[in-house]
Amino acid sequence: MTNDPFNSYDNENTYENESENDIDCAYEEVDENLYYDPVPFKSYDEILAARKRIRKARRGAVIGCLLIFLLLIGGTALGIFGGSFILTRAMNAMANAQKKEPDAQEETMPEENQQGGILLQPSDSSQPVLVTAYDISDLVEQASHSVVGVVTESYSSFSSSGTGTGIIMDAAGYIITNNHVIDGGNSITVVLEDGTNHPAYLIGTDAQTDIAVLKIETNHSLPAASFGNSDALRLGEPAIVIGNPGGLDLQGTVTSGIISATNRQITMDTNTMTLIQTDAAINPGNSGGPLLNKYGQVVGVTSTKISADGFEGLGFAIPMTTVKPIVEELIENGYVSGRPLVGIACRRISPMAAAFYNMPQGLLVDQVASNSNAAAAGIRQNDIIAAIDGIAVTSISEACTIRNRHKAGETVTFSVYRSGELTEISFELNEQQPASTGWDF
Repeated sequence: MTNDPFNSYDNENTYENESENDIDCAYEEVDENLYYDPVPFKSYDEILAARKRIRKARRGAVIGCLLIFLLLIGGTALGIFGGSFILTRAMNAMANAQKKEPDAQEETMPEENQQGGILLQPSDSSQPVLVTAYDISDLVEQASHSVVGVVTESYSSFSSSGTGTGIIMDAAGYIITNNHVIDGGNSITVVLEDGTNHPAYLIGTDAQTDIAVLKIETNHSLPAASFGNSDALRLGEPAIVIGNPGGLDLQGTVTSGIISATNRQITMDTNTMTLIQTDAAINPGNSGGPLLNKYGQVVGVTSTKISADGFEGLGFAIPMTTVKPIVEELIENGYVSGRPLVGIACRRISPMAAAFYNMPQGLLVDQVASNSNAAAAGIRQNDIIAAIDGIAVTSISEACTIRNRHKAGETVTFSVYRSGELTEISFELNEQQPASTGWDF
């Protein structure tokens, strides 16, 4: 048989044989994982469940944020309203304490003392101070009844020579003021809060502490001030001043501040005093008036201020613990007993004068009281006092400070320079009397 490429029969057989072989190869087992990664297909139910979980988580997050926001708003509002409620309660408690305070003070008002003594009231209070700013109108109203005006007149000029302030000490008419308010006046008039005038006479005065006591006569009892203990004062506590700055046209003026210091050593003239410092306004005319504490008690007598250029708010008052024994002595004796006196008028020798005249620096004696122990011991005019009790003195205030460490009758030793030689002279100090004026120390 010839190979006929067009022979359908033979070709058909050949095709069939080849096709069978190809089919057998096509159905051989093949490892599909060698060519494709397995894909974890999810069912429709699983997809719906996953979507529900996502929506639920989102709703939970939104609700949680909303709750946190509401809690923050509620906490803030609670803090504001709670703080306001607490502050309101505190302010009401303080107001009630202030309303009750005058009654408590009336119960502790000093009893009338026929000898003119002063009863110092305690400054402690059972009510705590909740805030530092408070209404002082009730305290001022009560204390103002005890503040008076003091006017002194000179016979030589027939005019007012001084105006100050005074404090009614008791119902009998004793009045405390400053010595410098009445010093140099021949007649004294006291003007009460209601404007009535009363002639006053001087009970006693003490230039060293700048305290004077007056007395007026009336047909009715006077409102006495309440006195407190100045030793109990604390720095920064409120201070109130009542007085007549500039004269009676401004009678009863009230100023306030704080206690700036309690033990200031201030030298006035030749005397060194321990005073209370305050920034409450004190002006000419306030002298002799009260310095009040936060309970409305008199804890000091206003005396002086620093008024130099560049200074402000530096006022000073004499503590009541100093005033009390002085006032009692003045009422009892008319002067302060036991106060030492040398009886010398002198002047300071400057360093330049000492170098020029070749003499020690000290105090040059101008005059000696003839009836003094210093004169009897041999101190005389033109002596130079170089030291007292071994302590060098270059000013009158230093000499007064050393003298005041002694009492009348005690012995002091002066180092006196005379005719080129230094001599020690000892003698007993005299006692100051009301007529012992005009001497430096």
